[in-house]
Amino acid sequence: MKKLLFLLGGVLTLTACTSDSVLDEIDQQNNEMNAPPTFDDKSPGDLGTGGISNLATNYFSPWDLGWNRLGKYRDLQPSYVISNGDEDDNYSPYRLEVHAWIGLAYFDGTNDGVFNDHFTGSAFTLNLANYPNLFANGEEVGNLVKTTILTPFRPQESARIEDRVHHLPMPGSTTARYPSTTPPWAFGLWKDGFDDMGTLQQPEIDLLRDYGKVFFYEVDVFEDATNAFVGTYILHPEIQTLPQGSVKNWYKVPDLLGTAQLQGNLPFGSFNLHYYTNNPTNSLPHQPTKYTNGLGDPVACNSYELVFDTAGIINHQQTITGSVPKTLTMDIWQDAPTFWQRSALHLRVH
Repeated sequence: MKKLLFLLGGVLTLTACTSDSVLDEIDQQNNEMNAPPTFDDKSPGDLGTGGISNLATNYFSPWDLGWNRLGKYRDLQPSYVISNGDEDDNYSPYRLEVHAWIGLAYFDGTNDGVFNDHFTGSAFTLNLANYPNLFANGEEVGNLVKTTILTPFRPQESARIEDRVHHLPMPGSTTARYPSTTPPWAFGLWKDGFDDMGTLQQPEIDLLRDYGKVFFYEVDVFEDATNAFVGTYILHPEIQTLPQGSVKNWYKVPDLLGTAQLQGNLPFGSFNLHYYTNNPTNSLPHQPTKYTNGLGDPVACNSYELVFDTAGIINHQQTITGSVPKTLTMDIWQDAPTFWQRSALHLRVH
């Protein structure tokens, strides 16, 4: 019997599974089901005919400023899955110590120091007094904070970090995704999600809880049996639609003067910033993403999601050069039947 550690709504529970891996089942579902509306309106994916789905183009991200406030699945939020191997056919001999680089997930179209939620009308003035980390260098976006490590992942341990209300589970406020689940215990920082190590001011924590995401993972890998250090690996999801000309709605994030593309500068590199919108003039009305996963349904994606262009610098896969050849991958899982509306950011050893 394989055992998986699942974090539900910011609380850790231990679940015993059958020999059929839950992770394998989800992967199979992901391969069989149609993809969510991606950032490619020409190839959004649909249910198809005769049981054969038409798959969408990568990248099917759950970060969308408007969708989670609308419709049947309005209380679903992005989730974070980490799996360090799963069973004998995918055994991992490693221990993972995982840091997350977190920041504001959205760009509102104008780099004026005020972050606007176009769908609620809320506005947040990012000054250095209250937002010294997120407003570094006078820029609204691209400023990330490194979290403390999650409780180390031992071989064959997995977790799902998820909140029912908030985009990014953080200390001090969590709402259980499955409130009927009573955990037998909670481990360290997992019970509160991503901890900023005391770096952030309270207004920054509040903003990231509702509008933040994990952009990068920084993973320290150790041989579990000997505690020998193997290496540090930086990962970012692959975005096949991002290269110029791939799709029409990725736009460069402008600097303060609006004349040059803004970069996000981190210890491991500087990266051009892009955001996704079908409204580059920032005119009213601001429409949220609209999509129905059936044949002939219209697609209108306006997510405002911010991404780093890491192509050629930081990859979504790294080879672990330890005792057993393994691959460390950071990608996105689809969810059935909610598709993109509840996709999960997935870090895995396989």
